[in-house]
Amino acid sequence: MLKQQTILIIENTTPGRAVLSDFLTQHNFHSITVSQEQLAVHQIEQSVDLVLIDLDQGDQDALQQLRYWKNHKPETPCILVSSSDNIDTAVAAMKQGAADYLRKPVNSQKLIQSVITCMRSTRNAAPAVSASQHRPSQRGFENIVGQSGAMQEIFEDARRVAQTDSTVLITGESGTGKELIAEAIHRNSPRAAEPFVTVNMAAVPEHLVESELFGHTKGSFTGATESRRGRFEAAHHGTLFIDEIGDFKLESQAKLLRVLENHTITPIGSNQDRHVNVRVVAATSHHLEKLVEKGRFREDLYYRLNVINLKLPPLRERNEDIALLVDSFMNQICQQIQRERPELSAELHQYLVNHTWPGNVRQLRNCLESMVVLSKSGRLTLDDLPDMLRNGEGVHDGIVIPEGIRLEELERTAIQQTLSRNHGNRTHSAKSLGMSVRTLQRKLKAWGIREQANSFARNGSS
Repeated sequence: MLKQQTILIIENTTPGRAVLSDFLTQHNFHSITVSQEQLAVHQIEQSVDLVLIDLDQGDQDALQQLRYWKNHKPETPCILVSSSDNIDTAVAAMKQGAADYLRKPVNSQKLIQSVITCMRSTRNAAPAVSASQHRPSQRGFENIVGQSGAMQEIFEDARRVAQTDSTVLITGESGTGKELIAEAIHRNSPRAAEPFVTVNMAAVPEHLVESELFGHTKGSFTGATESRRGRFEAAHHGTLFIDEIGDFKLESQAKLLRVLENHTITPIGSNQDRHVNVRVVAATSHHLEKLVEKGRFREDLYYRLNVINLKLPPLRERNEDIALLVDSFMNQICQQIQRERPELSAELHQYLVNHTWPGNVRQLRNCLESMVVLSKSGRLTLDDLPDMLRNGEGVHDGIVIPEGIRLEELERTAIQQTLSRNHGNRTHSAKSLGMSVRTLQRKLKAWGIREQANSFARNGSS
């Protein structure tokens, strides 16, 4: 399928060009190799399927080449390779349209996978706007749908964080996609070829927590019939994702802190420390600060985990992504169960877009899967909604909505009335409305009612 597709290699060293060319030839690709100085206009004008640019020829020269290709042939994917650890350069490259960024020495399998992924994305790109066009182009982020400003900020921060080994704490309500972000960080990190290991603390019995993470020796406790390595050892050289870290029992938190600080573990029943090289990404739907105040979570562990914080917005704060998610999930579900995609009635689509989705992205996907699996025809309507939704979960039936009123007008009225009840206090109002203060402030500014909110505050404090 990819036979004899052409790759243009822009590399300043002769040995480097030869190595890349020989390797790509072995995988049935045709390559054209040039240095920056040798690159001619006719080579840019001819048809190539992908461009491989060496950043070591000089960051500015390479980024200039990238800009030229994206301006003149935006459909041609560009992969950048570099021996530099400069995160800013990597971020700049991705912002300017690079399809991928690989560090030298380039892992051969990683390079081929990147080439195939980039070419497949180009072939599958449709001229019409689709969900995939709103996804970041890097490997790992293609599984996450989000064109909203809030999600774009998350993607940008996650790309930047991926190039480091800093500990990351991902917070957000249940079902917002914390594990997807964690895996995307791993897939875009220098550890991408190593294991990505997950453990959900809410699903591990308390008496097995330490064994699950640190391992145990044979006979160390009742039922330990053989030695077992823990998740930290399984993730050696890779990434360990600890989900629902807020459910980690207090008695074991000191041991986790020791691992994060000293990079050593001691399996249960052993007297020997074992070194582990693991990048930790943790996630929680709890407010860890409140757990610290209540004495249920160690303050020193909280600060050790919270080096980088990525807060995922709930779906109700990025409802412009819902239509994209519906489209993406419908395709996934129908492909998985090998069924033709049913049509959605206009009323059902409007309901899905306007619903509050307290269970977030997970609930939306489960709802769609239930309807598709149980559908008896090629068209889904409001009657196909799961019972919980048809019975009013998340729907305020007591509110009379005037005919023809727009959703934005309803939202604006709700915000103004909530601000009035809270005497202009934005923090209390945002909490009542189920949104962040930042989102509330952004909406007020967009509607030009900042001064009105301030007047509420002044009147309330007089």
